[in-house]
Amino acid sequence: MEGVWLEVDCQVCGAKEAEAVYERSFETAELDRAHMRLVLCSRCGFLYASPRPSPETMAEHYRSSPSASGAVWHAHGKGSRHERIAAYRSGFVARLREELPASGSVLDVGSSQGDMLCAYDLPEWRLVGLEPSALAAARARERGLEVVEASLESNDLPPASFDLVTCWSVLEHVWDVRSAVAELARLTKPGGHLVVYVPDSARPTAQISEFFSFEHLSHFTTGTLYRLVQDVGLHPLRLEHSEGPGLTLALRREDVASTAALPVPDDRDELVAALRRYGHERAAFEDGIRRRFEHLLADWREHSTRVALFGAGEHTRFLLDLVGLGEHLVAVLDSDPTKNGRRFLRWTVHPPEAAPDLGVDVIVISSRPFQEEMAAAAEPLSLAHGIEIVRCYPEW
Repeated sequence: MEGVWLEVDCQVCGAKEAEAVYERSFETAELDRAHMRLVLCSRCGFLYASPRPSPETMAEHYRSSPSASGAVWHAHGKGSRHERIAAYRSGFVARLREELPASGSVLDVGSSQGDMLCAYDLPEWRLVGLEPSALAAARARERGLEVVEASLESNDLPPASFDLVTCWSVLEHVWDVRSAVAELARLTKPGGHLVVYVPDSARPTAQISEFFSFEHLSHFTTGTLYRLVQDVGLHPLRLEHSEGPGLTLALRREDVASTAALPVPDDRDELVAALRRYGHERAAFEDGIRRRFEHLLADWREHSTRVALFGAGEHTRFLLDLVGLGEHLVAVLDSDPTKNGRRFLRWTVHPPEAAPDLGVDVIVISSRPFQEEMAAAAEPLSLAHGIEIVRCYPEW
C-alpha cells in the first residue's frame, strides 16, 4: 500500500505495550497490496491497527477513491439492504424522541449521500451532514440536503451546535479515535444526545472479503467503547447489539465532573477467543469456497463457459485473490451507473443488463450483504436468456 505507515500507541488509554493478535495481507482498491496487523493493548484490551497508513494517505483515499466508504453506490429501493439499515437506525433515533426537544438541530457525521438524514422523522429539525467525500457530499446536495464537506477531525463547526449528533459506522475509520470522540462531544450541546454505531469486534463474521477492513483502524468491544466515551463526558444511556454485527450506543453529554461512570467490562478474553475462532472459521470457509469453485471451474472449462462477476468492489478483489477465474472471466458487472464504462482491474465494467450482448453464460454474485438484491437484479436475465446465476454464499 502506498504512503507512509506509522506505529501508534493505544488511543484509549495511551499505553505503548501491545501484542499482535491478527494479521493478513490482501488487495485494496486503488492502493497496493496491504499487510494489516491488529494489536491488542496490554493495559485496557483495545484492538487497533498498528502500523497504519498515515493520516494523509487515508485522507487522500477518502477524498479521491470511488471505492472508499461513503462514495460507494448502493441500491436504496424497497426491500434493499440499505432500506433495512436506514429503518433500524431511524427507528433507534425515534426511540430517543421522548428525551429530545420538539425541535432542534441534528448533525449526521459521515453522512455519505444523505440516506440517514432523509430517513430521520424529525420534521421540525434542521438537518446537517458532515462528509469528507466530495462525491458523496455532491450527491447529498442534489437531494436538497445541507452538507458540510469536511472530516470529523478537521471541521470549522462551532462548539455545542447540535441537540443530536449521529455517528454511524465512522469511529472505526478515523485516524485518532480519542480526538474524534472528543470532537463529537464538543459539537453536542450540554444535555444533548449522541448516537454511535461501530462494528462489534467480538462477533466477526467469516466471509470471502475481510471483516476487519483496512479502512477500519479501531476495533471496538462493549468495554473499550464504554471506556472511550466516558472519558470525555459522554454518559451511556442505552446499548443494543445490532445486526452487522454491531454495537449501537445512545449517549448524553454531561459535565465530566458530574457524570457517574458506569462499570466498564473487561472483555478482552472474549475478544481474543473471538479472533482465534474467526481465524479458524475464515480458513475453513475459504477452503470450502476453493473446493466448490474447483468443481465449477472444471465444468466451465469443459463447456468453454463465459463468466461475468457481478460486483466491481472489494469483495471481487478478495474472490479473485482466492479463486482463479481469469481464463473464464469475460466481464465485470455493476449496477452503479458511475462505474459503467470504467476499468476494474483489467476488465471494463458493464451494467448487468449488458450480459446477454457480452455472450455471458454464468453470472457469479460477488457480495455477501447484497447478495439477494443483486441476484434479484440478475434474475430476469436468467429467465429471458438462460444465464445461470451462481451465489458465493448459497447457504446464507
